[in-house]
Amino acid sequence: MTLPQTELYILAGPPGAGKTTLLKQLSSTVSVVPEYARRVLARERKTGGRATGDQDSALFVERMLETAIADYDAASGLTIFDRGLPDLLAFCAHYGISDAEVREAVRIRRYAINVFFLPAWREIYHTDTERLLDFQGAVAFGDLIRTAYEQSGYRLIDVPKASVSDRVTFVQERIAP
Repeated sequence: MTLPQTELYILAGPPGAGKTTLLKQLSSTVSVVPEYARRVLARERKTGGRATGDQDSALFVERMLETAIADYDAASGLTIFDRGLPDLLAFCAHYGISDAEVREAVRIRRYAINVFFLPAWREIYHTDTERLLDFQGAVAFGDLIRTAYEQSGYRLIDVPKASVSDRVTFVQERIAP
């Protein structure tokens, strides 16, 4: 059984809330792990695979789970993840698929108790080739994510809607030893 990892932090929240931008800025001072969903989608689109939400959502979640577990297992020292394993519970709820395997992974592989939650922010939200939800859909998905973390025993710390540099400072002040 894996023990709790107090140096493994998560940026969570709905699509388009600024997680990736914040992670890029934090990468100059700590180890970071990019979002697994986008990496899986990029691989699938490159290879013509079906593991995407619109083609085979169960396979998409399975591939994301494999990637998230590999990311977790490879991390050492202070690390910040763009999404963690509990986010996959929201994906399962969104797609209406079984979450049994995800729940087991969430139970075994723990992160720092405090999770940085970036709220939906209309002013910075935009769609792209992989982010297809409209803003209201992103808000609803964010609610699923919030619930997944709370039900998994994590304490959410809301990151303020502020400049990227202010958000970086906010996170850094809360992870400093």
